[in-house]
Amino acid sequence: MKQNIIVVLFNISSEAYQAFSELKAYSQTTDALVAQAVLIKKENGLIIPAESTDFTANTVEGTWTGGLIGSLVGILGGPIGVLLGGATGALIGSDAGTAQTLGEGLLLENTAKKLDNGSTAIIILAQESDEAVLDAFFHRFKTVILRQDAAVAQQDVLAAIEAQEEVARQAHEAWKKQRKAERKEKVEAFKADIKQKFDKLAAKLK
Repeated sequence: MKQNIIVVLFNISSEAYQAFSELKAYSQTTDALVAQAVLIKKENGLIIPAESTDFTANTVEGTWTGGLIGSLVGILGGPIGVLLGGATGALIGSDAGTAQTLGEGLLLENTAKKLDNGSTAIIILAQESDEAVLDAFFHRFKTVILRQDAAVAQQDVLAAIEAQEEVARQAHEAWKKQRKAERKEKVEAFKADIKQKFDKLAAKLK
């Protein structure tokens, strides 16, 4: 049995909502246990959680936001997600109907690159002994399925968080240097202005 993070990318938003609605009524099997899922959409460069479900909690919304899925959504919507996304291409083409198991660092990158503005995706935490079960569930729609071991995904998330913190630190340092340079210019201008005023006063005494 493998614990996996599965990202299902949809070409048609309405199909994503239909699939998620059906997923919330999913009948668990020993071959594929679904723990948590969230439907996200990308609008104007922002990653927006639209719906979520947590089969391990007592409420429909559950606690996905504090776990691995929540961290993935946060990274995809942050500066690292933007950097990883780069110049994106068409989501669905020759990849439609495929399912890929990805190694270290690749789930975040592939998801970021394939999530165009207006596109939707479902992110799932599942335990699988047979990947064909959920593949069949989602391949009824025009989708690309990306899959990664949950422990590897967690390592990637932690690395991305560290990178994000470093980017923020560097940006803050650059901002401080810029502010210092601006302050120096303003102080020099102030000193020149004050000197000019006193020079004028002194000239009147002559």
